[in-house]
Amino acid sequence: MRPSKAPLQFLGLGNEDTDYKKAKIVVIPAPFEASTSYQTGTINGPQAILKASQQVEIYDIELKKSCHTVGIHTTAPLPIQKATPKEAFDILYQQTKRVLNDGKWPIMLGGEHAVSYGMFEALLEKYPQLSIFHIDAHTDMRAAYEGDPYSHASILYRMRMKCPRTVSIGIRSMCEEEAAYVKKNKVPVYYAHEIHKNGLHPKELFSHLTDHVYLTIDVDGFSAEIIPATGTPEPGGLKWYETLSVLKKLFKTKNVVGMDVVELMPIADFASSDYSVAKLIFKCIGYKYYQSSSVC
Repeated sequence: MRPSKAPLQFLGLGNEDTDYKKAKIVVIPAPFEASTSYQTGTINGPQAILKASQQVEIYDIELKKSCHTVGIHTTAPLPIQKATPKEAFDILYQQTKRVLNDGKWPIMLGGEHAVSYGMFEALLEKYPQLSIFHIDAHTDMRAAYEGDPYSHASILYRMRMKCPRTVSIGIRSMCEEEAAYVKKNKVPVYYAHEIHKNGLHPKELFSHLTDHVYLTIDVDGFSAEIIPATGTPEPGGLKWYETLSVLKKLFKTKNVVGMDVVELMPIADFASSDYSVAKLIFKCIGYKYYQSSSVC
């Protein structure tokens, strides 16, 4: 395997592939945790992902290409470990805005899901017709959780106040308030039990989206067989290849303008979840930049 660099770079790439000026992709570690409602530890998620990524082979068997040559620069972790939610949002907003202004594609590593709001604000500012593709076990559409409107359980509610074009898949937990909100607002939500029965149909999913899409992935959207290391686990969930198939088509048919992966809660001496998340990000990079022009 390739030697790691300091500061730690995604995939352990060397200087020639991580130079900021040349890189098309910028990875932003955002170690923020303030409102987790069950287990804690998502603040350690970004570092665990970066560490595990050192073991990911840069040759993609599916795409038959080494998926790193566009350049991938990883920034230092944002200084938000002790920030308030508003402070954390603003710091991530400013960093994402800089990355976008420099013509690069941002990938944020969380952290709890609440921190995604900072990236969302920067993307919406640049792409006013933005839509959101949301993978999660939870709808995250409470107006507030335990009185906190900045909770991880409220992130999609807050985003939808400014950006109502959203699609959520993998959902298998919600409260009565959220169920009423989804029904009243006719929110496209694809529940895990329905997916298990009927499958995923990309054409239908993407019909709710605009051309510019923000991809936000809470890792608990996946089955615990794949990613058990998360703070609010739910039985059931999305499978690996069915999800990759949808993501491949999403990147093929839409302009995914930014993405995040959040809510990894690393477990000591158990790296499979960390590695799976790193591999997921690597696959998305491949789908963004290395797909052939033929229909996938």
